[in-house]
Amino acid sequence: MAAIILQCILSLGFFLACVCVNAAGKPNGLTMELIHVDSPASPLYPGNISYEEEIQRLIDRSIARAQHHHYTLASLGNNNVSQTIINPLDIRPKLEFYPYGSYLVQVGIGTFDATFPARSFNTYYLYTDTGSILTWVLCEDCLKPGNQCFQTKEPPFPNSKSKSYVALCCNQNPFCKTGQCTGPYCSQHDEYMDGTVVNSILSAENFNFLSSSGQPLMIPGVVFGCAYDIRKISFGRLEEFKVAGLLGLGYAPISFPLQQSYQTGKVFSMCLTRRREIQTYLRFGKDVPTPPGGLRVTKLVLFKDIPYYYVNLLGISVHGQQLLIDPNVFAVRNQGTSGGCFMDNGSSFTVLIRPAFNAVVQFLGMYFMRFPRLFRGGRPLGPPFELCYKWMTPLPPLPTLTFHFENADLVINPEDLFIKVKADQQGNDLFCLAFIADDARTILGSVHQSNYLFIYDLNQKLLKFAPEDCSKNS
Repeated sequence: MAAIILQCILSLGFFLACVCVNAAGKPNGLTMELIHVDSPASPLYPGNISYEEEIQRLIDRSIARAQHHHYTLASLGNNNVSQTIINPLDIRPKLEFYPYGSYLVQVGIGTFDATFPARSFNTYYLYTDTGSILTWVLCEDCLKPGNQCFQTKEPPFPNSKSKSYVALCCNQNPFCKTGQCTGPYCSQHDEYMDGTVVNSILSAENFNFLSSSGQPLMIPGVVFGCAYDIRKISFGRLEEFKVAGLLGLGYAPISFPLQQSYQTGKVFSMCLTRRREIQTYLRFGKDVPTPPGGLRVTKLVLFKDIPYYYVNLLGISVHGQQLLIDPNVFAVRNQGTSGGCFMDNGSSFTVLIRPAFNAVVQFLGMYFMRFPRLFRGGRPLGPPFELCYKWMTPLPPLPTLTFHFENADLVINPEDLFIKVKADQQGNDLFCLAFIADDARTILGSVHQSNYLFIYDLNQKLLKFAPEDCSKNS
């Protein structure tokens, strides 16, 4: 069935008219290269940083990300945000990271006059975010008096000059909520309890993605937010002002996987790796691979107006022994605004709710007591890891950890469960449990999704996954 999008066109005579554009076709495939923010292919590549600096950057992003989720869910649920979350410090000014994600895609937007071989679109880097629903890009109207932009190396998207840009009519589009208007146009106002504000005009535009043939694949009529007023967002000096917005992959009709269902089939996959130099992919529709060894399947727990992909986490095992943790510790409550466990490609390290974290630490303390040459160390100088041991050679055998989801198990190998960090104050190198404790919820980060293929099937509301060598074009 053709998807019908109502759009507004401002004519040269300044009259407004609404037109219908049909977006029809059978579900197709689409593949985007995922660029880790710290990889050599990234515009944000930090250079030849040390291993310790790389780990610290991942931790900084994880903490900032968890704070962002806290404020997002508190805003949606009108909750009191005074609850202590991981770090009582004001994270954002200290870190200079904006917590939208760990992976970028490159996208061509618009239609402009260009002489071959120049491309007829402008190219931008966007964060991919499974925790956001709206794709948005910084647009030129942020330069108008009274509006605010965040700093970018490239000028904001010149939407008034694009031949394919149209703003959506107020109250005449399925993505436009009643009363959600700025003048004649449909607008989007996102404001969070930390003061972050994104004001945008909902618009439709041609988006171009690099196809497997090396030629751009143009998708017309992608609905996105043309952001004209941005408050308390800066992608930061450390990110060299090279990111222009984000690609929303969360759960809502306006998110990219759902609104472009004729291209995506409402299915997408990711295969992530801890090795930042390895090229990985975000795949949609028929491009999503099927592993020969089969898939583990668990239910996605989805809520209206909540972007996150929750799963039912029922328990945790370490070294094959299930820990005594009340399953209610992992329960999602208040229609998705508190508790629970969700998948997040933008977080690096997993954030584990405190009672479960304490149970894991207690078990590991007993497990490592059998190795008399292994001594529990202090806290590392930088990272907020709470369980650390003095590094010794050779290391004793390290255990696995298993997350027991409903009807499916996710096994975390020792090389991802533990991490080597820089010396403590006594000069000892340490290996630490690579989890961060939290008082609110569990967030499964990208480090602990490494070398698994994850398939988000939004038709059946299922998460499917299988072990995979993500360095092999998965």
